[in-house]
Amino acid sequence: MESVIFDILSKGVIISTNSSKFIKESRWLLDEDNFNSFNFLLNRLGFYLVGERGYFYLSKELKASEEEKVLNAHKNIILAIALLKRVFLHLDKGHRIKKSDFIKRFESKKDEAIVKVLFDSDDLIEITDKLFNLLEKNYILEKVSKQDEYLVLNSIDYYLDIVDGIGDGE
Repeated sequence: MESVIFDILSKGVIISTNSSKFIKESRWLLDEDNFNSFNFLLNRLGFYLVGERGYFYLSKELKASEEEKVLNAHKNIILAIALLKRVFLHLDKGHRIKKSDFIKRFESKKDEAIVKVLFDSDDLIEITDKLFNLLEKNYILEKVSKQDEYLVLNSIDYYLDIVDGIGDGE
């Protein structure tokens, strides 16, 4: 199981305990003995396993120059979540949100600068599809119905902390 989980985490994926895609992996990581022994192995490779608030990710000590690189790699996700948070003010893990609700609320809440950077489009349907696809692809949202309902995964807390930190710095 360690090699499967390492393969997932080494790609930058955050494993949420409320994701239907990572049920086995999250259950394994929730076992304290498994977590500790896996973290011990990772430490020998220069990494450490972080498990908090219902999600797990792989981390390592970063030099100042590497921090900017990491932020740039996650820039689109951070901006997408900032936009989603503007539309769904009380966005939180475990919530269920719908594309149709996003569309209804978007006009009064949109941030033109974020929309321009992320989508380069004014088409609301295209913006909505791209936003939800980006967040689903990065394991922040998970589709729960054939319609347009999505579960907000625990991993959103990781990014909301960043978004809130950026907002506090303004």
